[in-house]
Amino acid sequence: MDKKNQYKIDQELEATLIKEKLKKMGLPENFCPVPFSTVIAEPDGRIGSCRLKGAEFEIGNITEKPLDEIWNDEFIRRWRREFLTGNVKICEREVRHRGCNLCSENNKLLDYIQVEEVQTEPIVKFTANFNGFCNLECKMCHIWQKPNGLYDEIGFWEKGEKEIFPFIKEIDFLSGEPFLQNDTFRLINMISKINPECEWLFTTNAAYSFNKKLKEHLDKIKIKHLMISIDSLRKDIFAKIRLKGDLSQVLNTSDEINNYRNKRESRGLNSFPILLGFLVQKDNWMEVGDILDYCQKMNFRPHIQFCYEPLEHSVLDFPEEKILKMLDWYLENMTWEQMEMGIRSITPLLDKVQPIDRANFFLAAKEKKNG
Repeated sequence: MDKKNQYKIDQELEATLIKEKLKKMGLPENFCPVPFSTVIAEPDGRIGSCRLKGAEFEIGNITEKPLDEIWNDEFIRRWRREFLTGNVKICEREVRHRGCNLCSENNKLLDYIQVEEVQTEPIVKFTANFNGFCNLECKMCHIWQKPNGLYDEIGFWEKGEKEIFPFIKEIDFLSGEPFLQNDTFRLINMISKINPECEWLFTTNAAYSFNKKLKEHLDKIKIKHLMISIDSLRKDIFAKIRLKGDLSQVLNTSDEINNYRNKRESRGLNSFPILLGFLVQKDNWMEVGDILDYCQKMNFRPHIQFCYEPLEHSVLDFPEEKILKMLDWYLENMTWEQMEMGIRSITPLLDKVQPIDRANFFLAAKEKKNG
């Protein structure tokens, strides 16, 4: 079977199984485990919980309150309450557009979370965005402008080593470039000793040499997945979006990471999926199909996301006439399977057009599926 079709079938099956599990647990179908499981520590001290909500969506600030207080502050308790009751407001758009509450990776933590508004058990997943340092200056990102070293200054490492890191099931690295930050290697050396069963997730730009030091550190840990953010396979567009980046280097490093992944099992280490992160925006919206083809070639899982903010880079900033042309382009230039897998690039557009145009799109899409 075609890998793209199999991946789509797997996604649908996983979503169905998650819904069944939520029902057995007495939870609403739109329940999300993230506010019950995940803490995101940002370079400027902001504390978040959901990566899809962005770095500015905070539940508190560690420079103002201790983490244990933030974790049970009023806002995140209200957020949890919405998911417990099914009356979802804070994440209404995300659930409708992305169905992200049914993300299989997040829902693997269902067995470990405390399904209560007030949390008394240790944090399950920790995202260590300790520094803003990055070798790229992506046009839609501002993390590279954020500070470095705050968590050294506030003495967080000592607390983390005793109260957080021994108990987490997963640790995640999202912002800046983790494989160029010393804190990443410090955490690997620390946690691999005190919590060897912890699973690791990385998001990387692959704009560097995949060297011996990096491989030796990755050999020490269980990798759950690694995501490579590319955003374009066209050299000129890539350079426009990912400033200071070189597409040739990124593709070469992606090959090296893939080869490393493929050889781990033969050395007694766990294998792991490689995801390809693609953020749909003004400059690259016509590349969704190309990205899906590249993922199939490399045996990467596509992770298509939609740029809502900054609005200046979002296709939602286009006039309605342009959005209608985009929808027509998708119908004419993408296969039905590509449209299904790239649905996150389409659904937000449908919210921006008139009901009659939306209905016409659905009719045309149905014909494409059947024809």
